[in-house]
Order: sequence, then structure tokens, then C-alpha cells
Amino acid sequence: MRVAVIGTGSIGRRHAINASRLAEVAVLDLDQSRAESVAAEAGAEVCSDLESLLFWKPDAAVIATPAASHTALAESVAGRVPRLLIEKPLALEDHGLEDLGCRLESAGTTARVVSNMRYHPGPALLQSSLGRIGTPFFARAHFGNWLPGMRPGADYRELYCAKVADGGGVIFDCIHEIDYLRWILGPVIDISCHWSKLSPLEIDGEDWAVIILEHESGARSEIHLDYIQQFKQRGCEIVGSEGTLLWRSEGKQPEACSVRIFETSSKAWSDLHVVEDEDSGNIYEEMMKDFLSEAPSDQLSTFKDGAAAVGLARQARAAGAGVS
Repeated sequence: MRVAVIGTGSIGRRHAINASRLAEVAVLDLDQSRAESVAAEAGAEVCSDLESLLFWKPDAAVIATPAASHTALAESVAGRVPRLLIEKPLALEDHGLEDLGCRLESAGTTARVVSNMRYHPGPALLQSSLGRIGTPFFARAHFGNWLPGMRPGADYRELYCAKVADGGGVIFDCIHEIDYLRWILGPVIDISCHWSKLSPLEIDGEDWAVIILEHESGARSEIHLDYIQQFKQRGCEIVGSEGTLLWRSEGKQPEACSVRIFETSSKAWSDLHVVEDEDSGNIYEEMMKDFLSEAPSDQLSTFKDGAAAVGLARQARAAGAGVS
């Protein structure tokens, strides 16, 4: 199998290395020296332009460029690769995504969207254990981290996270929470949001947001997102008619992760997963294996899932009474 990786920034590098363990890899980037560096690390070929990359006849492609370029690149490879994996967020606008999805499908390209948090033990165990807590009533999800510390050695002001035009702002950057809550609790029929820029961070988007989702099932979910707290935390609690599921992750390298369940029948908590040093790299590897497998699972986000998440993120930003 041959896999083309378009974009060799930090996430493209990760995808190239993971794919190289399973297939032949070729990479492309506007920054030729960066592409050559990643190629050397991954044992990959380097292509000078998109046409030469497609002439290489890849069986699959990964788009890991800034979000604003995703849809144009997807159009360019439609029908020329059987499988396509597009980084999150799928796009910055939801307008035209339904048509693009249809064009990709009719051209013979099956497109998926990066959903690595679905492979994390937290959301994965919440989803697989949901039936044990009866009817889900509500969920509370949260993510927080200090933006300047997220990429050691990099100037946070130059990261895509700091620029709305590149897919930044905490709502789009943390679109994973919207995605995995849809995956666990089902389609969303209503959304409300409040967001703001609370800190002196030099970014042009929101650094704090609270989103409330109403799911078709009747369940409600709340999402808290921020770039402000000094210590990384992520997690989710789901309360149901017969119990509660609780995922907590704290820190990064090491990340302490636990997933617990309280069941009304036993009136006691039990551990589903407790690890003091969770390897976050594993979730990207598992996602790549799934993407390149003969029959990818439902755990891997579809193009429609990715488009729905973008639509909800757009609605959240539009609905929020933001102050910049």
C-alpha cells in the first residue's frame, strides 16, 4: 500500500511516521526542507508538487495542511485516490461541504476525517460502556490548557491556534469535544454558546467557550473549552438513569487517565481504566491502522460526521455573545 501525506507540520509528521509503519509513504509540503526532514525520519519519498505526488499512484492520502486549504485539496485528489483522511477541522465553513462529500463519493474517493480522540481510552470507554448506565440524561465535557505551553519551543502567536483564519480559536481547535459527544449521544438538534477572549493572550479568536448541545435522543451536553488554565485537563462525565460514567485526564507527558463507572445496582464505583502515564501517541497509531484497514470501523469519523462538527462549531461561534 502507498500513502501520500500532504503537509508535514507537527501533525503531518506524526501521520507520515505512523503510516510508514504500515505502508510506503511519500510526502509533500510547500516547505521543501521540512518535507525532506520528515521524509528522512519516516523513510519516505519527497514529491515536489501535487501532480508528482498523484503520479506516484497512492492508495490513500492524508491532508494535514492548514484547515483553510482542506476542501480545495480534497477537490484536487477526488477520484485519484481511493481513500482520503482529512485533518480536523474538515473546513472552516460548512457551506458546500455536503456537495463536496457527494462529489468525492461519486468520484470513487471515500473520505474520512481525523477523529483521534475517539480512540482515546476516555471517549472510547464512555461510548462502549454507555449501555451500563441506562438512559443518558446529560454529559459535561471539558478541555483546558495554557496555549503558550502547548508546543514547547514554538511561538504560540505563530501557531494556527492563534489565528481564526487558520482554524484557530478554542471552539474550532477543540472540535473533538463536539465530535465525540455526537458519536456517543447522537445527532444534535439545537445548540447555544457563550464565548469570549478573557486573557491577554495575543490571539484573534476566543480563548474561552461554553457550549450546550441538545441531542435528538433528548440528552443534553455541556462543553467547557479554554486556552487559559496552566495545567492541561480533559474529561467528560455522563449521567444516566442507572449510573454515571466519569473520565478524567490530567497533564501531558505524563498524562494520568482514569475512567470510572458508578452503577445504581451496586451503589459503588469501579475502575474501567487507570493509567498514570497514558501514551497519547497510541491513539494516532490506532486511527491510522483503522483508516488503512480493509474495512474501517465506525470509530473513524466519516465525512458527514466531520461536516456536522464544522456546522455545529460555526453555529456555536455565531451564537456566542463573543467579546474580542
